[in-house]
Amino acid sequence: MNMRHIDVIIFKRILLLLGLVSMASLVACGSSQSDLSQQDRIERLLEGTYELSSWNDGDDQFAPPTVKGRITFYDGTIVFILHNNIEEDKPSTLAWMGEYQLNADTVGYRYTNTSTFKSEDGVISETNQLPWTDFREFSITEVTDSTLKFEANGGKQVFEFSSDQLMYTDFAPHNFGSGSGFANRVWNRISDKP
Repeated sequence: MNMRHIDVIIFKRILLLLGLVSMASLVACGSSQSDLSQQDRIERLLEGTYELSSWNDGDDQFAPPTVKGRITFYDGTIVFILHNNIEEDKPSTLAWMGEYQLNADTVGYRYTNTSTFKSEDGVISETNQLPWTDFREFSITEVTDSTLKFEANGGKQVFEFSSDQLMYTDFAPHNFGSGSGFANRVWNRISDKP
């Protein structure tokens, strides 16, 4: 064998080795969003800040500026702010903070610090009563790269998250926030996780 032939063989082996190393690097780094773990997909779809776009109670539908608010999920913390002027002579503002927890197949949240301000006949009152004390537990029923869905009470209360929206629907009678037996809230994502 001549020296030139040996150099070509060595060069081909080096190229093959570099190709294998490059392929291994792509696999190790995760080359697509489908490589995300379920926990990563849940966090990516859940975490962010959302702005209220519609508020429906039974057949009654409202939108900003009549009712407006924001909700943020980030790093185990939930912050909920709502200005409700549905009853013009009795407006209210809610400023609630709390926590959420994620497990392999459940999501739970609760508020731990609340201020609710109500105005009636020009008199403003404040209460700090928590709406509930235990975690509200939901079973995760769907997780894809673009959808997160969790439900409670046999599907009567449903959260659905996508890359651009959060929708909460409650079919339970006498649910919190609605006396109609049906509530639907749609929130548009205005920012992702910081």
